[in-house]
Amino acid sequence: MSYIPYPQMYGYGYYQPFFSLVLPVLAAVIAIAGGLALYFLFVRRPNTFQGTAAGLHDALTFRVFYTERLLRVLYCITVAALTVYSVFLLFSNVFAALALLIIGNVLARIIFEFALLLLVLCRNTQEINRKLGQQAAPQAPADDPQDRTCEQGSDTP
Repeated sequence: MSYIPYPQMYGYGYYQPFFSLVLPVLAAVIAIAGGLALYFLFVRRPNTFQGTAAGLHDALTFRVFYTERLLRVLYCITVAALTVYSVFLLFSNVFAALALLIIGNVLARIIFEFALLLLVLCRNTQEINRKLGQQAAPQAPADDPQDRTCEQGSDTP
């Protein structure tokens, strides 16, 4: 039985420059090309697509926000994980388990409500902008020449 050095035995020596230098550059080039293709095929064009392509266009142009649903799911997972972990913690430290159950769930609720508050604020601002854009711009009132009491060197108001 012949002796094979450790790095060559598992193939670490010969292919290492390929995996550490060439593949990351290749991945970056493919990512940039894919991003540009998505931009020019979907984002830059008006939404004349139907079906899945229309949904992809709405997602890429941020007309539909998925973060609110994602935050709600993450909140449910966080609360379930905190509760299950606090039940397991009851067997070793009762005080820490109760503190985690109460304080952890309250803090999780506050953090997720704050994040949802920012999203609702953004949605309400978009709705206000949409409603104001539909209204006609109000006309500026004409200047009344008798309303100029303090102008042109007048000392008395």
